[in-house]
Amino acid sequence: MEYDYNDKLAFQAEWFDYDSAYQKKFILNYYPSNNTLELFDRELNRMYLKRNKIDGLDLKDMFVGNTIRVYGRQVRITDYLDCRTKQIIGKTKEHTFTLIKPNLIPKLGEVITEIQRSGFQICNMKMCNLTRKEVLDLHEPYKGDSYLPFILEHLVSGSVVALELVGENAVEKWLEVLGPDDPLEAKKTAPNSLRALYGKDSKALNGFHASADLPNAIREAEFFFPKEKSKNVPESTVLLQNTTCCVVKPHAILEGKLGHVLSAINESHYKITALQMFYLNNANADEFLEVYKGVVSDYHAMLLSFIDGPCVALEIAGKTRDLNVHSEFRMFCGPSDSDIARQIRPATLRARFGCDKYKNAVHCTDLPEDTRLELEYFFQILKD
Repeated sequence: MEYDYNDKLAFQAEWFDYDSAYQKKFILNYYPSNNTLELFDRELNRMYLKRNKIDGLDLKDMFVGNTIRVYGRQVRITDYLDCRTKQIIGKTKEHTFTLIKPNLIPKLGEVITEIQRSGFQICNMKMCNLTRKEVLDLHEPYKGDSYLPFILEHLVSGSVVALELVGENAVEKWLEVLGPDDPLEAKKTAPNSLRALYGKDSKALNGFHASADLPNAIREAEFFFPKEKSKNVPESTVLLQNTTCCVVKPHAILEGKLGHVLSAINESHYKITALQMFYLNNANADEFLEVYKGVVSDYHAMLLSFIDGPCVALEIAGKTRDLNVHSEFRMFCGPSDSDIARQIRPATLRARFGCDKYKNAVHCTDLPEDTRLELEYFFQILKD
């Protein structure tokens, strides 16, 4: 679609001002012709930010539920302002929901890579444990399905990963990427589909649950990622015992490297025991990185590397009990400067997936005594 200079897309947006502890509400007007935007303060009824070009901002970033950085402020897009914007963006940035089942968790990295390769953006992601009641509540529209008892037993047998995906005609396209519910049928009729590639012998072990239509996608995403923070959500899988913290930085996710990082971890001496996507704001990132103030030469650059988009926090455990996870995983991540890592330790995560000193793909806990604090910060303080 071609846009002229005055064509705009209008959204409702909000930003939490930590100085005043107040949620500011805006009208966000985005101009696709030259990637500029303006913010209008709805409560004061005046312009907050005149039309300006924001570095790194693109049309692909403009969808409901996304958080964008505008001159250091984390602005969350909460809704469409008018029918025209909803009509234009609604289908190209449609949301859907999927659940990766326990039998596929060891191949999580491969699956994430396939999701991004298929043209979807991941806007929410969480590993959790489901109770029987939660499985039944989630599958309320599917009651009466003869496979439901088998699906129930499988979903409570281990951890699952819930994902909210965004893409063009996302519901329909994701179902097509997955293929038929029965993996045996998928192997015959859609051999390149994900259920054909990763599913086992039955519908219960087909690797994925996916929303059948848009209303169910909204309902199921809300089940795991509620807009109201007071709602109960499925239990986190965090262990906090002989584990360490790793954060996959925004640049690595935006560059399509998340799945590759997860695969590299799982293929080594480690396993991922907890995972969740976060959109850190300046205050969160500053609080998390407080121990580096006065220690790191360019603290501001380090801070920015955490807030350029979504990050994914991981709890890492060893595949064997005798592994000193903290020290071994630090070695596995490599030197903090990716350029140096490529010269002296080319097999490390930062050498393989990082760009420079601060866009270095991953953060890992530096001091053993900070491990629990960092894990608790993400999985207990920020989790909701």
